[in-house]
Amino acid sequence: MNMKQKTTFFKLALIIALFCITRHNINAQTLEAHYKFDSSITDETGNWNLTATDEDNSITYEMGQDGTANGAITGFDRGDLLSTVTNFPISGDASRTMTAWIKLIALTPQTAVVGGGENSPGKKWTFGHQGAKVRAEINGKGMGVGTLEVDVWHHIAVVWDKDNSTVRIYQNGELKGSNTTWSTNTTEAPLLIGNDYNADPKNRGFNGAMDDVRIYTGAGDDAFIKSIYDATLLSVNDNIVKTSLNAFPNPVVDYLSFSSDKISSVEIYNILGAKVKSQKVNNKSIDMSYLSKGVYMIKCKDANHQNIGTIKAIKE
Repeated sequence: MNMKQKTTFFKLALIIALFCITRHNINAQTLEAHYKFDSSITDETGNWNLTATDEDNSITYEMGQDGTANGAITGFDRGDLLSTVTNFPISGDASRTMTAWIKLIALTPQTAVVGGGENSPGKKWTFGHQGAKVRAEINGKGMGVGTLEVDVWHHIAVVWDKDNSTVRIYQNGELKGSNTTWSTNTTEAPLLIGNDYNADPKNRGFNGAMDDVRIYTGAGDDAFIKSIYDATLLSVNDNIVKTSLNAFPNPVVDYLSFSSDKISSVEIYNILGAKVKSQKVNNKSIDMSYLSKGVYMIKCKDANHQNIGTIKAIKE
């Protein structure tokens, strides 16, 4: 092979390699459904809106992980669920990626974020938690890793990689574990959110709040999962509730003062959604001197303990 032939060969090889990489990345990033739960159960793609099975009208909304009022869904009882009207397109052994922000109210019982398939060995698909572990299972095989805490927002993700027969689980953008002994043949069925196809009647209604649930075709890699985590975490700075309440100085060093005299108490949350402290408002101000530097959400309440707005404050 002469030099010209070698050059042509390597160019062809490079083109093929780039094509394969591009194809893989496109597959990994094909968004099928995206549920922000901003006072709604509609799909941001417009294709897979949900209907609710709510036995006692307990499903409701609360502040989302990014500080958005009514930006997360909660209140599922054991049999409650959200579902698509028709069969969801991810089935069989197709690669898939699922991500969500969750905040548990208890570590037990085992509950589901996303469910698919049917209650039959290898034909079910469940993404959720069991105790303090992020869990994926297919009826006949399951895997739980990570360390979840109560009343703290966590970003969780699961990837089924058909090409490598591997399931991977992530927490807060980091790979926590993988298993290469899986095979799945998910039955084509409506997608469930907040429950799964474990039993009839279904009994894994999610025990907490969930936000920003995303479902992709294709197997996302570590960098892809990290990019979703980083993007939604940074959205805390962009999606804080628009409110007429004002606070100053902001950034704050010690005392934060409010323009309104209707604020009686506050709850302070860190950037991960964990409540740091509750305190009374004195002379229209609160003490923030004890807090570490960072971004905080100040959830404001009136004398009747009703939420009246959320303010983003930067502690210096």
